[in-house]
Amino acid sequence: MLKQFNINSDRDLLVPDFACYQMNLMGPVNAAIAAGEVDEDFSNLPSWAKFAANPIKSKGFFTRTLEAMFLGQGGHDELNVDLQTEDYKSQRVSMMFMPANTRNDVLELIGNIAQETLPGFEVVVLCGAVKHNGRRITNRYAEQAVKEIVEQGKPTLIIAAQMAQRSFSIPEITELYLAYDRGENGATIQKMSRTLTPGDTNKVGRIFSLSFDPNRDDKFDAMIIETANNYYQRKELKDFREAMKDVLKTIDIFSCTSDGAIKMDIDTYLENALARKAVSRVLGKLIDISKIDTAVISALASGNRDISKNEKVQAALSGKTKKLKIKHKNKKSNKDSKPSEIAKARETLVFVLENLDYILYGTNTTQITDALVKIKDNETFVKAVEDRFGLDFKIIEYLFKIGAINQKHIQLLDFF
Repeated sequence: MLKQFNINSDRDLLVPDFACYQMNLMGPVNAAIAAGEVDEDFSNLPSWAKFAANPIKSKGFFTRTLEAMFLGQGGHDELNVDLQTEDYKSQRVSMMFMPANTRNDVLELIGNIAQETLPGFEVVVLCGAVKHNGRRITNRYAEQAVKEIVEQGKPTLIIAAQMAQRSFSIPEITELYLAYDRGENGATIQKMSRTLTPGDTNKVGRIFSLSFDPNRDDKFDAMIIETANNYYQRKELKDFREAMKDVLKTIDIFSCTSDGAIKMDIDTYLENALARKAVSRVLGKLIDISKIDTAVISALASGNRDISKNEKVQAALSGKTKKLKIKHKNKKSNKDSKPSEIAKARETLVFVLENLDYILYGTNTTQITDALVKIKDNETFVKAVEDRFGLDFKIIEYLFKIGAINQKHIQLLDFF
């Protein structure tokens, strides 16, 4: 039936181009420290989580950051958005996402600080508990309320934490600022989409990752790797690294400097991502935890070396399987695991990913299946692996058998 319809190429032209920018915030941080405008805790290890916990204690940092980005003040050219984008706008509509756990009263305070700092802007805080011009903006009416504000023609900064991550489409939003340290992959990608609502044919959606340590900033990595993963599976490609390169060809990623934005080439970006272990962290987040038995998650979270004394883990590992899949009494049993336990288990999975070279080089193999066979038949190898990972070898073998970790991860981590 679809053959009866023609493709409307004009609709494709409405899809905005987008560009990603990495911004290093240490300029305003150091200036605020020198001026005594932040507390000692923030000075020692600045983070968005600490700012959101008590914005007043690090108010100087935030005001300097806003002044640099939107007004070009303070001498921090690496944050001057007009300089970085080479696109001056007198009437801009921007959106900033703070940490997801930011309390409503704190979000309102952040909005007040932003309004004081940017008097020429209309600052809108998206939070059901906060009123704007006497009107409470709830999640249900957020989009319509903001559209009415934007229509007034003033430069606008929208500040949110959990609201408006999806089903919030404002074509005028051309800039998105990610003001949090790390986030869940899916939520970050949803937030990025807020600047990709079609507008005119010349629209470019610009996404800025505001980071205190760009070397550990993996927000863009998450988007790229997840997109590459989908592309890799859909196209049935053999080389995951090539899938990454194909995706990177379609995305402009810039590093913000005092001389303006410098575009990163594909090989440099991949090299930097691997060097900072960003890829392994993102892959750890992407591992399908639903494949892993609850008992094994507990063992991963606690670094369980001795599974012989843990009947639940032993049962999970040795249960009868078909095509190497564990047969659960309850398919959703792993959802009984506490979020904190799952987080710790993921940390262990990331450590396994980062040390896969130990298994491959140690067995002089390039295929993980061959490596596991060599290790299993050699007690010395088994002990060496268990000492390295702090886990029973059977747990590591299990992770590969169910496909939670696989050869694709090795390709991307570029061990060979």
